[in-house]
Amino acid sequence: MIIGYLIMTILAIVLGQAVSHLNLKMPPVVSEEITYKLFFENLMKDFKFDFKYSFILLIVFGAIMYFLGNIYISYIYAVLVATLMIVFSIDYRFQLIPDEAHIVIIILGIINLFMNINLWYSFIIGMAIGAGIFYGLSLLAVIIFKKEGMGFGDVKLMAALGFLFGIKSILVITLVSFFLGAIIGGLLLLLNKKKVDSYMPFGPFIVIATIIIIFINPNDIIELYIGLCTWLSTAMTDLVYILTNK
Repeated sequence: MIIGYLIMTILAIVLGQAVSHLNLKMPPVVSEEITYKLFFENLMKDFKFDFKYSFILLIVFGAIMYFLGNIYISYIYAVLVATLMIVFSIDYRFQLIPDEAHIVIIILGIINLFMNINLWYSFIIGMAIGAGIFYGLSLLAVIIFKKEGMGFGDVKLMAALGFLFGIKSILVITLVSFFLGAIIGGLLLLLNKKKVDSYMPFGPFIVIATIIIIFINPNDIIELYIGLCTWLSTAMTDLVYILTNK
C-alpha cells in the first residue's frame, strides 16, 4: 500500500505539471488557431513549474488509493482525473473539449476492456448509450429551439466515458450531470449570472459527475435518487391535499 501511495505521489506531481502546461497550450490547437507542429515546437519552450494542479491531484489520487486500494483501476482513474481536469478547464473557458482527451479516455477504456473482457458488451453498449443520449438531445434542441443544445465534444466525451465505465455507470453519470446542471444553472439564473438563452458549457458537469462515480457506487446513487423522488412525490401530494382542503 505504501508503494501505491508513493506511485500516486509521483503521478500527481508529473501529471499536475502536464495539466497545468496543457491548459495553457492546448486551447489554440483545439480552436485550430495553431497547428500541431507549432504546438509541439512551443510545448517545452515556455514550461514553468506550477504545483497548483499537482496539489489537487495529490489529494484526489490519495483518496483513490485510500478508497479503492492499490489495484489497476486506481491508476486508470488517476490518469482519467488528470485528463478530466483539462476537459473541465478548457471547456469552461473556451466551450471546447480537446479530442486528445477523448483519445486518452478511449485508451484507458481499451485497457479496462482487456482486464474485464467478459463484460465487453457492457462497455460497447455503454459507449452507444453515452453518445446516443447526448446526440439525441443535441438534435432535439436543433429541431425545437433552432440552436445547438449539446456540443459534439460532449457527445464524444460521453461516448468515451461510456466505453470506459459501461452501461450502469454511464447512465448514472448522465443522471448526475443533468441534476448538477439543473441546480447550478438554476442558481446562476436566479443570481442573474446567466441569461436564459445563453450557452452554458456542459463538460464541467460531466466531469464532476464522473469523479463522483469514481468514489460512490452507482447503486447507492440510484437508491438516493429514488429516495429523493419518493420524498418529492410525497411532499407534492401533501401540498396539493393541503391546498385543496382549505
